Amino acid sequence: MINNERLRRTFLDLLHLNSPPGEEREVAKYCAEALRDAGFICQTDRSGNVIAQKSGEQAEAPRIFLSAHTDTVQPTFGLVVRELDGVFRTSGNTILGADDKAALSQLLEAMRVLDEQDIAHGDLQVILSTREEVGLLGAQELSPSVIAGSLGFVFDASGATGAIITTAPAAVTMTATFKGKAAHAGFVPENGVSALRIAARAIERMPLGRIDPETTANVGTLHGGTADNIVAEDAVATFEARSRNAVSLEAQVSAMRASLDEAARHFGGTVTLQVNRDYEGYVHPPGRSVLLIAAEAWRRTPASAGAEPTFRPTGGASDANIFNSWGIPTVVLSCGYRDAHSVNEHIPFADLIAGAEWAVEVAK
Repeated sequence: MINNERLRRTFLDLLHLNSPPGEEREVAKYCAEALRDAGFICQTDRSGNVIAQKSGEQAEAPRIFLSAHTDTVQPTFGLVVRELDGVFRTSGNTILGADDKAALSQLLEAMRVLDEQDIAHGDLQVILSTREEVGLLGAQELSPSVIAGSLGFVFDASGATGAIITTAPAAVTMTATFKGKAAHAGFVPENGVSALRIAARAIERMPLGRIDPETTANVGTLHGGTADNIVAEDAVATFEARSRNAVSLEAQVSAMRASLDEAARHFGGTVTLQVNRDYEGYVHPPGRSVLLIAAEAWRRTPASAGAEPTFRPTGGASDANIFNSWGIPTVVLSCGYRDAHSVNEHIPFADLIAGAEWAVEVAK
């Protein structure tokens, strides 16, 4: 069914198009041209999202969309791809970019197969978003009306193909601004209040890392001070909390806030906290149609060899968080990459093929 060499070539082509968030134009252009060749009508919205659609012959079939994102994290400059023993890796100096260019390759190959083999399907869309890696921004700027009434399948989960994500967390980001009092660190340090010491105490006493099976928290950045010989008057720290449990998330944010307030009081400074709800979580109950379609499609792929799909939660977010918050049932499917966001990122070619097969079967 799948043209393996074309799939390999597409994947390598995409990997060599550098596309950090906000610079996805060349990747979007490549994908749009391939989709037009497969019979899709394509447009690009003002955020750079590619929206491709094709009418189907099966009027009774539900309208669906398949989705992936066009950006990658860094570093990718100077990327060198090596295929060793059927696995794609880099030289170890950059990421690979299989998150999410593996998915892009799989979707493009699947749409070509549908067209070339004249495989019947219902009304079909392909949505390729921008700036997913920096807060799902492209998806958030997509007009909900574009995919309203559809069922969604986002190819953007790590691990071997055949995994279906049933639940994902909501996330809150926080920016804490600390205010102390400047003083000369060599002459009168006792006259100062260090904003950095306030931040350090707050971070040291704050519950961070794995809080419970559904909840995590992290301190991301800390900046402050102006010179080594000046007690730091100002500092800024950023934090994240995420959970698949709404009550646990609220409790975690409260605990982090309490640590910040206690540290400011202890040293006699102040802290101002800005809290943003980045995205909502979701839970798909057993029996939901998107789960059933994804599972049956996997069973029909040659790659499955009759094995059942796996159902699992995730601690990460994807564009599906946005689509589900709009009331559009959307599931995330694994597409084969491992160790994403690191120089050890890799993907077996067998998983690349399996993901393309899965996309074909979902459409069918």
